[in-house]
Amino acid sequence: MALLLTASVLCACMRTSDQLQDETAGGADMVSRISSELVPLSTEAPAVAPTEGKTDGNAPATTDGQTTAPAETTSAKQEETTSEKATEKPTEKATEAPTEAPTQAPAAPASSGVTSKGYSIEVINGITYVGGVMIANKTYSLPSSYYPGGLTGDCSAAFSRMQSAAAGEGLNLFVLSGFRSYDTQAGLYDRYCARDGKAAADRYSARPGHSEHQTGLAIDVNSVSSDFEYTAEGQWLAANCYKYGFILRYMKGKEWATGYMYEPWHVRYVGEDLAAKIYNSGLCLEEYFGITSSYS
Repeated sequence: MALLLTASVLCACMRTSDQLQDETAGGADMVSRISSELVPLSTEAPAVAPTEGKTDGNAPATTDGQTTAPAETTSAKQEETTSEKATEKPTEKATEAPTEAPTQAPAAPASSGVTSKGYSIEVINGITYVGGVMIANKTYSLPSSYYPGGLTGDCSAAFSRMQSAAAGEGLNLFVLSGFRSYDTQAGLYDRYCARDGKAAADRYSARPGHSEHQTGLAIDVNSVSSDFEYTAEGQWLAANCYKYGFILRYMKGKEWATGYMYEPWHVRYVGEDLAAKIYNSGLCLEEYFGITSSYS
C-alpha cells in the first residue's frame, strides 16, 4: 500500500512539473509575440536631402542651397527608430482638458503677405516661412518630399552645447526622438487614431506633413511623460533651453494656440536671438508671430 501511494505521489509530481514546463513555454511564446509587435515602424533607407529652399529655421531664402547635413553620426534611419518609447503616446496627456482660447486669438491663416504681428509669410517650394522661420503646425504643412535626413547641423550643434552645459551641473539630457520622415509620422498617426480615435490623437500627435519632427529642428528630450516637468532635467530645460536657441514648443495652457497638449519635453530650434525674444515674451510661437494652428 505504501509503495502504491509513493508511486502515485511521484506521478503527480511528474505531471505538475510537465504542466509547469508547458505553462512556462506558453508564457515565453506570449512575451515573444508581444515583443515582435513592438518593432519600430520605420524601415526606410535614408534619402537625399532637399536641394532647394532655406537651410534652417532662420536662414534667408536661397534658390540653390542645400539642407544642412546632420552633425550627428547617427543615421537618419537610426534616428527615426530611436525606440518604441520615443514614439509611444505621451503618458497622462489624454486626461488633460483642452485649454480655451482668449478673447483675441491669432489672425486667420494666410499663404503670403504678413501676419497680424507684421511678420512676412513666404511659401518656398511648398514650405511656409514666417519671419524667415520654417513653420510646421496644424495650419501650415510640409511637403511629403521634404526630407532633411536628420537633425540639421545647427540644431544638432546647439543641442550638444546645451547637453554639455547641463552635464556640467550633473544633469543628463539626451535626444529621445529627433527627426521623423513624412511616412514615419503617417504610420504613427494612423496607429494612434486606430487606438484612441482621431479627436484624441489630434491633441497629441501631428498628422503627416504637420509634424515639427519632419523639419529636423525639433527634439523630444529624455521622456514623453508629463512627469518630466518635475524632474531636475525638465526644470533645467524649461529655464535654460532658450540660451542655446531652443524654445519649449507646446507650452502649458497654450493648447488653444498651438493645437497640442502641454509637452514639457518637446523643444524647437529657432536660433539664440529669436529664442530669447520668445522666452522673454511668455508667448508660444503662434502667439509671437500672430499665426494659427488648426486643421482646415
